[in-house]
Amino acid sequence: ATQGSFMSETSSRRNQPTGPPVPVAKLKDLEALFLGNNALRSLPDELSNLRTLKKLWLNANAITAFPPSFSVLGSLEVLSLNHNRLSRLPPHIAMLTSLQQLLLRSNRLGLPDSTDPDANLMAVLPEHLGLLTTLKVLDLAQNKLTTLPIELGRLHGKVERLNLELNEWRFPSGGIVEQGRSAVLGYLLGMYEEKLERYKHKARERDRALRTQPEMLGLTAAEAVTLLARSAVGSALTSEDGTIRSPLELDSGFQNT
Repeated sequence: ATQGSFMSETSSRRNQPTGPPVPVAKLKDLEALFLGNNALRSLPDELSNLRTLKKLWLNANAITAFPPSFSVLGSLEVLSLNHNRLSRLPPHIAMLTSLQQLLLRSNRLGLPDSTDPDANLMAVLPEHLGLLTTLKVLDLAQNKLTTLPIELGRLHGKVERLNLELNEWRFPSGGIVEQGRSAVLGYLLGMYEEKLERYKHKARERDRALRTQPEMLGLTAAEAVTLLARSAVGSALTSEDGTIRSPLELDSGFQNT
């Protein structure tokens, strides 16, 4: 469909196996793009130039990774990667701050990555999923997942549809998963809040030591002042209202949402 001088939506199916068949990089005002069934093995770099893109369907390809360059798609609301070959999600998925639907059905999430043994030491689903506070739909069905990050509990009351069927859950247990979305997210939220309380206590103790007994930490007073001003335990530890940032936000460098 076209509006005036620009294209708002385009679609292509069963075309070139190595990239999109249309020069999408030139479609600066594109809002919706369907590239399903194109045998794509990777996300074309030029797609990262589509800063106005809101909906991106990449179903039924052979995509194995979500590259960092796509973190700039801050307007993206729907990302569908159903029926691909993703074995894990990267932390930079959290940069998609407008995302409302993340569809990952029938991938390889949870399977070992034979091409990158080091990657197998990383979390399949990053804790940073908990920063997608606009997310309403998350589909993780038909993968090989065993564990959900407790940070996902931060989305309790926000996610409206959560599909976890046909996985191999150990945490939360299959019994909790069978109880549905609210039970799963409520359980994860409780675990996350416990972690946060432990972190707050540790952070306050360290903050107190930096201010009153820096020598106990092997620091001079000047070094402690510098650390308080520049490190996580100090100005970055608290938000403007004085509350301590969560471990998730602190570790990842994101601001409170």
